[in-house]
Parts: sequence; structure tokens; C-alpha cells
Amino acid sequence: METTAGNINKQENCIPGKIFEKARNLFYSVGVRNTTMDDLAKELGISKKTLYKEIDNKADLVKFCVEYDLRCDEKAILDISEKTENAIEELLLIAAHIHAELQVFHPSIMQDLIKFYPESWAMIEQHRDIFAKKNISNNLRKGIKQGLYRKDINVDMVTMLQLHLSFLPLQFDGKVHKPSDVYIEVLKYNFYAIATPKGIELFEQLIKKIKL
Repeated sequence: METTAGNINKQENCIPGKIFEKARNLFYSVGVRNTTMDDLAKELGISKKTLYKEIDNKADLVKFCVEYDLRCDEKAILDISEKTENAIEELLLIAAHIHAELQVFHPSIMQDLIKFYPESWAMIEQHRDIFAKKNISNNLRKGIKQGLYRKDINVDMVTMLQLHLSFLPLQFDGKVHKPSDVYIEVLKYNFYAIATPKGIELFEQLIKKIKL
């Protein structure tokens, strides 16, 4: 089976960078459903006919953008994990990365993908159930060893709780609460439920230094 990276490398050869960047910007600013191929052609300063010579359909473009973002997220998170020995510092640096992304994502993106682009949404679910799950579990085990998280927590159960709660911010439309603000509250909720006094002290020191 080909890897995601392999698939993306093939697609990068047939989707011009300017189309990808314009499409991604539109998806983030107005949402996936609200972005039409007419809008994209207008932003590019070309006709829709010319645009369709470069890409077959919008679904392919959406899929490519999702694959690209997932690959970038995985690389960023792995880099943080590899460079950070302390579990709480790792948690907060990853949180800062995700928080920054949520601030630029249009609130409707999740629902747009679920309803209209199930293949692309399935890739996000796979990313959640494999990569994100492993990352959360590893951080929990690291924190327990370092005396920052309680030893009596059920790692598998807490992993699943944190995993599903971390996707909760994507369900908010931004009218009452911004997804990025919801994410920070979920982060604190998850952390204080499992932290030791030592972990709480370190968390409260580090969160002042790491911008969220």
C-alpha cells in the first residue's frame, strides 16, 4: 500500500502550487462548501475551463489539501516530540501548534467534509485513530514515568477520552465560542484530571512561557 506522502508527491506533480495555495486559503477563510470552482478561477485570474485543465474536480483538490495538512501536522508534532523530553512541555508545544491552526480554520470545515467529502473526512479519522492516538498514549506514559501524571490512570481509557475530546472544538461554529478557545479549555480539563501536584506546578510555569 502506498503511503500518504507517496500519494501527495504524485499529486504535487499534477496540481500546480498556485492552485493549491489559493484553494487552501479559500477553504480556510470561507469554508469548503462555500468555495466554488468559479471562486477559485476568479482568484487565480483564469477561466474555469482553464482551471479544469489543471484539476479534474473540487473533490480531488479538497482531498489533496487534507492530505497535505495532515502530513504537515504529523511532521510538526513528531519534531516537537523528538526534541522535547518533558511530557508537559511536549503537551503544551503541540497544543500551541494546534491552537494556531484552529485560529485560521473556518468553523464549518469539519461539517463540510463530513457531509460532502466523506473520503477526505475518512483520512482525518484515520489520522486521529492511528497517529493522534499513539501520540497521546506516548505522552501519557512519558508523564507517568516522570511523575507528572498520576500513576493510577488507565492509559488506554484516558487516551480515548482525550482523543475524542480533542476533536470537540471542531464542532463549534464560532458564533458563541471560538474553536481555538474551546480547545484551550479542553486541554486544561484533560490535564488537571490526570496531573500530579508536581505536574500542575510545572504546567502553570510553562503555560506562561508558551503562547496559547
